[in-house]
Amino acid sequence: MTCPAEISTQIEQLTSQITPDLIAIRRWMHENPELGFEEVETSGMIQHELDKIGVSWKGGFGKTGVCATIDGGDGPCIALRADFDALPINETGNPEYKSKIAGKMHACGHDAHTAIILGVVRVLSQIEDLPGKAMFVFQPAEEGLGGARAMLADGLFDYCDPDIMLGYHNWPPLPAGTIGWHPVTAFASSDPFDIVIKGKSGHGAHPHMAKDPIVAAGAMVSGLQSIVSREVAPLSAAVVTVGSIHGGSARNQIPDEVTLEGAVRTQSEDVRQTVKDAIGRIVEGIALQYDMEAEVKFLQGVPPVVNTPDILAHVVGVARDALGSDKVVELPQGSMGSEDFAEYSSRKPAAHLRIGSQHKELNTMLHRSDFDLDEACIPTAVKVLSEAIISLMLESKKA
Repeated sequence: MTCPAEISTQIEQLTSQITPDLIAIRRWMHENPELGFEEVETSGMIQHELDKIGVSWKGGFGKTGVCATIDGGDGPCIALRADFDALPINETGNPEYKSKIAGKMHACGHDAHTAIILGVVRVLSQIEDLPGKAMFVFQPAEEGLGGARAMLADGLFDYCDPDIMLGYHNWPPLPAGTIGWHPVTAFASSDPFDIVIKGKSGHGAHPHMAKDPIVAAGAMVSGLQSIVSREVAPLSAAVVTVGSIHGGSARNQIPDEVTLEGAVRTQSEDVRQTVKDAIGRIVEGIALQYDMEAEVKFLQGVPPVVNTPDILAHVVGVARDALGSDKVVELPQGSMGSEDFAEYSSRKPAAHLRIGSQHKELNTMLHRSDFDLDEACIPTAVKVLSEAIISLMLESKKA
């Protein structure tokens, strides 16, 4: 399950040598954040770094996405994916590498994710007789904009078809130098939905002459909250959120229409379908009760990120051997957040890791305006992921 000792030592030495360069890359990205599908400078930097390393790559997947490959000997193709988009958040922290662009910042650590994958590229490019093919997916627009789906639509798996996909995300609750893992589901599905309720407008003084969609909307918001408590098994995770309500323009007028915007999150496909079916049934029933029309439209979502058991067990074993068992933490449950790594893991055997990134001086979390991380997470991830890729190649060849 482990890398040969001499390769592990070489990875350790190479990682130590390149860490200052990787931190510099991360800090440049933090200063120059770009939002999803707009990451032109970031993509250009990645391409420049790949050229310096001397590995093959192709751009244009999902507009700004890049795929690099290292061809070794006969063996499986192991893919590693990292995202590189920022968020529309104004940075309130004050690191020396603070964002230079108002209203944009790397508040989710995708800058560190990019430094990590570039580190793995540099390490594996120096390993002689690599026992397989390594594929590196540099993905734009993870933050709700469908970057993974866009890369696949542009022929990513036609360009290079991996046997196994590996992913990772930094995790502030864990200290740097540690690796976390979720036994089955790492991230929840996410299915956005819109509900449009059509009533009849009228004067607020004469409600009997109108059909009030605001009242119906209130009943729907309340009714939808019964799904998780009464239709989902108590030990199954699910969330139904109505996050936005639009309707009306005057305090004394009943509007014609109200729109509810929300999202469903679950950790299994059967619960996912149960909740979606229940939303449609409840909305239809309440619309009938209030003598109105209502339409539910589910927008393009992503499935849950579900680890492939044998792949995850192998990678976790490598991490324990590389760091020590006390540095590899089983996390109690998957996140109810979503990750479009699901677009890959739903198609290929896959495993996803959490990279401990807790800042020593900040009590912060992902997507906060003061977010920052301990950059010691970068070499930790480079070492573990490099060893995991080689170990998976060797294990597959042995099988």
